Amino acid sequence: MAARDTNAFRTDAVAAPYSHMYCAKAAGVTHAMFVSRVLGFSVLLFLLLFTTVPAVSLSGNPARQSLEAQFDVPEADLLRAVQEVVGDQIIHGTQQYAKEKLLYGAHPAESSSAFRGQQVDGKIFYKVAENVLSPRFFQDSNDLGTITVRYLVRAINPTSTAVQIDAVFVENDHRRVHQSEGVVESAEFAEIQKRLDALNLPRKEVHEERKKLDQLQAEDTALASASSPATGSAGAANSAAEDLERRVATLRRQAERRVKDSGTPLKSAPFRSATTIAALPAQTEVLIVVITPYWYGVETQDGRRGWIHHSQLEMLP
Repeated sequence: MAARDTNAFRTDAVAAPYSHMYCAKAAGVTHAMFVSRVLGFSVLLFLLLFTTVPAVSLSGNPARQSLEAQFDVPEADLLRAVQEVVGDQIIHGTQQYAKEKLLYGAHPAESSSAFRGQQVDGKIFYKVAENVLSPRFFQDSNDLGTITVRYLVRAINPTSTAVQIDAVFVENDHRRVHQSEGVVESAEFAEIQKRLDALNLPRKEVHEERKKLDQLQAEDTALASASSPATGSAGAANSAAEDLERRVATLRRQAERRVKDSGTPLKSAPFRSATTIAALPAQTEVLIVVITPYWYGVETQDGRRGWIHHSQLEMLP
């Protein structure tokens, strides 16, 4: 995927809603459709301008709003974030007509007929919600059908990865396909960004603390080996190093937990009905990357990520 100039990218994004204004008048698009399209682009523009998103490209066409972004992260990190969003049981950015504001009931799928025949390069994931009535932000969706969100992850290089997100609504009876207006893709993109931020924050904090500790220990070693009378300075550096070690230990106790009982389920989403990824043995140490009132998003020492109910974890000794 070729990267575009960032300023040019933002200019295109800003211009997009106004181009829809002229298209609407020419093609006879209804006022409601026009407003929903402008809202879709506005949500995406807000995400791109006011968050630290390392996205550099966005593609779309009149037939389908396809969001494509590039992150300065390894493929493994982006795959974890995408898999978490695929398993969160929510289609973000839409809702059923006159019903709840969040659309629950989605599940991962191995394949989808909604995207049959399309040749793509990369790792593909699907999230599907069946029997959805007239979901918002899909063109002319006034029937019962299935929403399918497709995520295409492709490594650019060892430290850069791209993701493409597409969403469609297909009627149950007539099998008519209703293209997304861009809001769903933007909302799913935001959820992926949240997972990446949660994944990287504990790592950055621990890395910075350990970097400071290494620096102080190096200074302490240099002072101890010097022939000049620097006993007081060496003692001060040693005290600072010990203090930083205590801070690292405290941070570790705050960021890590231990499994209480053998067989504790590692869930794919923060629900008891969610799929169990693994049964963890007692005393397994996990890193907390997401905190909710009842569930912790965690990462095991072997790199598996999932959710554990807070009552099944305990503080490190």
